Order: sequence, then structure tokens, then C-alpha cells
Amino acid sequence: MPRARPARPTGNHLLDRLPDSELSKLLVDAEVVSFAAREEVDGLRWDDQPVYFPTGGVYSLLLPMKDGHPVEVAVVDSEGMLGIPIVLGMNENPVRAVAQVAGDCIRVPADRFLAVLRGGGVLDALVRRFLAVSWQAANQTIACNLRHTVKERVCRWLLSVHDRSVADEFDITQEVLSGMVGASRPKVTVVVGELQAAGHIRCQRGRVGVLDRAGLEGTSCECYRVLRRAYDFLTS
Repeated sequence: MPRARPARPTGNHLLDRLPDSELSKLLVDAEVVSFAAREEVDGLRWDDQPVYFPTGGVYSLLLPMKDGHPVEVAVVDSEGMLGIPIVLGMNENPVRAVAQVAGDCIRVPADRFLAVLRGGGVLDALVRRFLAVSWQAANQTIACNLRHTVKERVCRWLLSVHDRSVADEFDITQEVLSGMVGASRPKVTVVVGELQAAGHIRCQRGRVGVLDRAGLEGTSCECYRVLRRAYDFLTS
């Protein structure tokens, strides 16, 4: 069955800021693909990697580790794109992308994307801004994982996903959450229990509901606010 063609406006922040001349060229061979929660965006691991522009959902970029427990290095939603190695001229993608919240992406062949990017137009400027924000976010996340408590990191992660989700509830198991914040599952289990007892969240059967956003913000470290400002800069 043929994939759906992307509609206009697309729902992706980068694409919807492009002039019609660039957008038309970019979407010639594009198609819409859907990902369920916890499904891997496996196309990013092909030799001829396409580029994905999310129009819905929330995607974690995971760095595989020898112990089998990947660590999250970035979160991407409809404000950005999946496929930075293509921009940087890399032949391999060192990270995996997994949907934390289900959604759709517009998939663009690499050669088509690069042809428009090299034209030096608006797409080039927007992608540069996205790369700058991604670089800042990666550095902030490294510092956060080194310096801040598990509780602060869990709150930061929940707030970041909540910002990008269309609902107050989303699927996430404590096992997956432990990988997202770089902590052991027992420590995450204790933190989740404390946040539930404080009335900040509800956690049941692999789903987390945000009940008191202000409470999460008060418990999180300053990294959430730094990352939020970077996110706002991307969308300005």
C-alpha cells in the first residue's frame, strides 16, 4: 500500500517555515510514516539514511551501551528533525531513535534533502539553528547526568516530554525511564514513588500522568529551565 503524501501545512516547525519553492522541492519524494509508542525509527540505521521530520509524537535519541541499557542524549518532536548525521556528512548514525509518544513523521530521501539544503536557502538556516540548539541540549544533559540527583533528572525528563506531548499522560515504564535519565531502576522506582506521594504524578501500568506541573518544576534542577529556553529559541 502506498504511503500517504504529506499535507500542507505539514505540522513540522522546520518545514512549515520554508518558502513554497523550497518546500515543494523537498516534498517531491516524501511520504508520511507512523510510529507507535516505543517503536524504533529503524530507517535511520539504513546505509542510505532518510531524514525524518516529526509532525507528531516525541522521539528519544538513544546511545547504545555495552551493558545493553542505552542512555538518552536528546529529545526531538515536531519542532525538529531526525537525521543530524546526514547534515554532518557521517556514513553511520551512532544513536537510535525511539518513539516515546506515538506520532507521524514525514520521511524525505537523503539525496533530496541534501540537494535542497545545499541550495543555501531557508532550510539551511533553520537546520543550522536546530543543530545549535541540539548541541547546547546535549551538553546540558551531560552536565545534568553528572551533577544532579536522580529525582531532579526524572523531573527534568518528565517536564521535557510533557512540553512536547499533546496530553498529560504518556506511556513510559520505569525500566525505560531509568535508561532515559541514566540511573538504576531501583533508584528510579524510589523517585517515582516519592513523586506520586507528593501528588506530582500518577504512575500505573506503564503510563505516567502529570498531575502537578508546578510541583515537578520546583523539584527539577535548573537544567530544565535552560533546555526550555533553548527550545523556545528554536521555535522563535
